[in-house]
Amino acid sequence: MKTAFYPCCETDIVTPVTLMQSYVDRIVFCDIRELLHEWKRRQPKDIVESAPISEFVVGDAQKVMLKIPVIDVLYYRRDSSGEGGSGLYVLGDMFLRPLMARFSFSGGYIFTDGSNSRGGNFKRMVRRSGMEKFGRHFSATTEQPYLDTYGLWRIRVSAPL
Repeated sequence: MKTAFYPCCETDIVTPVTLMQSYVDRIVFCDIRELLHEWKRRQPKDIVESAPISEFVVGDAQKVMLKIPVIDVLYYRRDSSGEGGSGLYVLGDMFLRPLMARFSFSGGYIFTDGSNSRGGNFKRMVRRSGMEKFGRHFSATTEQPYLDTYGLWRIRVSAPL
C-alpha cells in the first residue's frame, strides 16, 4: 500500500484526494489542531472507488511522521511561518532528514508549492540539476501537470545519481 503524508493540512482535503488517487492508496492527513469535524465535512462527496483511503491524525507532524512505516509521497502546500501558519519548515533539513529515513527505497514524489521552505532546499530541488541530500536525489519532473492549475511542483525523489 503506497502512502502519502500531508503535514499541516488544516482543512485542505478535496484537492489532495483528487490529485493523489493515481499515486497512492492512502493519505495520512495531519494537523496539530483538532479539526475532525471539519475534515469529515470536507470529504469529497463523490469519492470514486479508486480514491485513496483518508486517515486523519491530530498531532505534531514530526512525531506522526515517525509512526508511518513507509512514506511514498509528501504532499505539502499553503503553509507559512506567519500567523496562522505552522512555522514548521517541512522542506528544511530538520524535517526532511527524518522524512527521507521513512521514504520508500524505491523512490516517490514530493508535491509542493514550496511553502515555508528553508535553507534553499526547494530552489535546489526544482533547478535543472536537482539536489542530492540525505542519500536521495530530488528533481522536478519534466512534465509539471499540477503547476499551472494548483501551483504545485512534482518533485521526483530517487536514489542518488
